[in-house]
Amino acid sequence: MKKLLSVLLCITMVLALLGGCSKKEESGNDNKSSDSQKQQTSDDKKSTTDEKKDTTSGGDAKEAVTLKWASWVFAEEAQLPTYKAMSDNYMSKNSNVTVELDSNPYAQYLDQLLIAAAAGSTPDVAHIKAEWLPQFLELGVVKSITGLVSNDVLSDYSQTAIDAVTVDGQMMAMPWFNNTYCLFYNKALLEKAGITQLPQSWDELLEDAEKISALGTDENGNKIYGLAIASGGTEAGEGYNVFPALWANGGNFLDASGKINLTDDAAIKTFTELQKLLVDGISPYGSSFKDLRNLFGQGVIGFYWDIEGCIAAVLQSAADPDALKEDMGFAVIPGNGTPYGHGYLIDHLLITFNTVDEAKTDEVMKFMEFLTGPECINQLYVDGKGKMSSRSGVMAEVFKDVQDPTATYVKAMETAKALPTAGLHFMDADEKIVEALQQLAQGKDVTTVMTETQKAIQDLYDGN
Repeated sequence: MKKLLSVLLCITMVLALLGGCSKKEESGNDNKSSDSQKQQTSDDKKSTTDEKKDTTSGGDAKEAVTLKWASWVFAEEAQLPTYKAMSDNYMSKNSNVTVELDSNPYAQYLDQLLIAAAAGSTPDVAHIKAEWLPQFLELGVVKSITGLVSNDVLSDYSQTAIDAVTVDGQMMAMPWFNNTYCLFYNKALLEKAGITQLPQSWDELLEDAEKISALGTDENGNKIYGLAIASGGTEAGEGYNVFPALWANGGNFLDASGKINLTDDAAIKTFTELQKLLVDGISPYGSSFKDLRNLFGQGVIGFYWDIEGCIAAVLQSAADPDALKEDMGFAVIPGNGTPYGHGYLIDHLLITFNTVDEAKTDEVMKFMEFLTGPECINQLYVDGKGKMSSRSGVMAEVFKDVQDPTATYVKAMETAKALPTAGLHFMDADEKIVEALQQLAQGKDVTTVMTETQKAIQDLYDGN
């Protein structure tokens, strides 16, 4: 809700500025110049439209269509080629369509998309994370796709996947892909610490992390960390990134009645363990996900969990990528007495908006279905992006015979848990958990901090 309020405030200010600008008068000569420019623009558009018309086998011409597709990945150098290949592929098969890529860096993407949506200036298709959907629904800007998805595609989704994006009987998004988290580990550091077997439980992971941290520093004097967790407060997801630890201790963010549950025995045990990691320097303090990837790339982190798609970023940060690639290993995050604990699922969705021209509806849906299909999911797999299809048939087709590290991630999907994202304030809760971690890192009492955090989050959920 804090994010929505700030977004609405920004919109009010922008509209006020635009309103002031519109009151400026123009001279007669300016109007003539404007008319000339409009005529030129009209002629240019007509020429472009003529060029983009597609003729079917029956001789009918398809009108040119421009689709604006928004995603933060277009702002990331390592990601852009993969996703641009999807749009290029679509345009090659549909010569009347132009796909324009619209983006902001990840840290600003959600805010900017909310502002654009609330102001009525939306892309035709937007890539979002599932935990963001409630904020767009609260604004009332998302277009229902009930009755618009083809039967072949709809039947390829599980009922669970459909239910997750259905509100009041209306399907509000198209599930695209998901991914989970696995444990990255540095073989060289494990060997130096005398660890001969991967941890078979959460408790063993903590023990091994202490052994690695006890190595002190590397040959260049850089501190070595055993198990790293994000706590910088600069990237969304740093709070719920601790859920694998909470689940490993038998805890849950919500109790059976749907209330916030951060003060039971499992939660206090979990946050006591996390405090020890931060206070004792077993984990770096104040680091973002990006920071952790760089530190792992430098060879000074024994364990941390991340998505498969970030392996490339880790390797890019290494002084010797080939050597690091040999030292990197991957495992399912261990759980309570088992090597197969629970990573969390990040579900990615495609949405369209009420402001999108109705004449584009068929092309928008055709494009969204193409993105969820086997060609695009295979593109993600071939490029090592670590994304698993939300469609069962596509998943079976693309991932029927895979090798590590993808095989480890496919295995992790078997026990991965969905995030409890249905609440409007889940992302606010994420921020509150990071604030709790930061307080714990200062040595504050665990029970006090978590009691205050639970109350603050519950008040948000209750609308207080």
